[in-house]
Amino acid sequence: MINELDMPTVLFLQKTSYIAGALTLGYLRLTSTENRGVGLLAASFVVLAVASTLAGYAETHPALYGPLSLINVVLAVLGYSLLGLAFILISNPDRKIRIALALVPAALTLAAGIVTAFHLNNTYRASAFNFLACLTMAATAFVVFMDARREPLPIRKLVAAILAAYSLLSLTMALEFCLNSFALLDVASGFFLMILSKFVLAIAIVIFISERQHIKIRHLAERDALTGLYNRRFFNENVSKQLKNGDAILYLDIDHFKQLNDRWGHSAGDEVLAKMAQAVQSILPPTVLFGRQGGEEFIIFLPSGAGDPLLLAERVRKAVSEIRYLRLGPDVSVTASIGIARASNDRSSLLELCREADRGLYLAKAAGRNRVCDTDTDYIPENYLRMG
Repeated sequence: MINELDMPTVLFLQKTSYIAGALTLGYLRLTSTENRGVGLLAASFVVLAVASTLAGYAETHPALYGPLSLINVVLAVLGYSLLGLAFILISNPDRKIRIALALVPAALTLAAGIVTAFHLNNTYRASAFNFLACLTMAATAFVVFMDARREPLPIRKLVAAILAAYSLLSLTMALEFCLNSFALLDVASGFFLMILSKFVLAIAIVIFISERQHIKIRHLAERDALTGLYNRRFFNENVSKQLKNGDAILYLDIDHFKQLNDRWGHSAGDEVLAKMAQAVQSILPPTVLFGRQGGEEFIIFLPSGAGDPLLLAERVRKAVSEIRYLRLGPDVSVTASIGIARASNDRSSLLELCREADRGLYLAKAAGRNRVCDTDTDYIPENYLRMG
């Protein structure tokens, strides 16, 4: 039973769990590309393991109780500070944090111990330590939870919940030490639950990193590396093979792209592709699927009800012509031609629509480029724009 555990046993279990967690996280740090913060988390577990070891020595060596208890609480504070910073970095690897900040609470604790000798009183030491752990875990849980807006990993809320539960547990322990009343949790049970929480956190972090890597691998499989748009494979797998009346396929091709590459180089061509993709994506309705077919050719699936294909195509064509590129100079513009095909009772398969949109694209280029061709209508751009 948990209640039958004595403190030496609990401290041994605590130290063992820290070492196991540090080894697990250290291995993850060496084998994972998503490792920012993981090494720091492993280091925090090592520091906490040393602090737990010193706590055990302090109990069995009364002559050294004073210095060992002070070093113990300072290392424990440092360990929790490192743990909090590690979770914040793991939550968002792009975040800029100075690791040296973790030394500040530890230094303040050391100074307070030297001046007041609070560490010699078990109640003061345990209360202060648990209150600090409560604040650290609560702040960390908040940051991890809020980062879900940027990266909504399924495991993120669980990690935040575990951190919040740990914060509540630390608060409970702090209050019980302050009141010297252990009505909810005895000391051994509280420490045992803390050990269990850290073990669960270590496992959750492994899952967290694995989920992030899985999403990145899936992103690489679905997205074009240069433009960030969906690739042909994803487009073909996610657009129905049979389209409904009103659905439309648009083919877009950058005019004279080969000459552009020959004159300004492939780096300029890459800039054109990337900036054009970003500009077009920004004006498309959210229900539209925009992908790169390959080279300088792009495809748009416009579902019925998402807008008029002609008006949208003209907006896209105009937006492309207004982009300016660093490598081409301010006076050089790049244009695009667009072909449109609409689904109907007689023509509804994706393959047929793509062929017809490609034919419209060919006609747009043959007619002089920098224009839209809808194979189903007699379309005069200027008249249509005035009507729109």
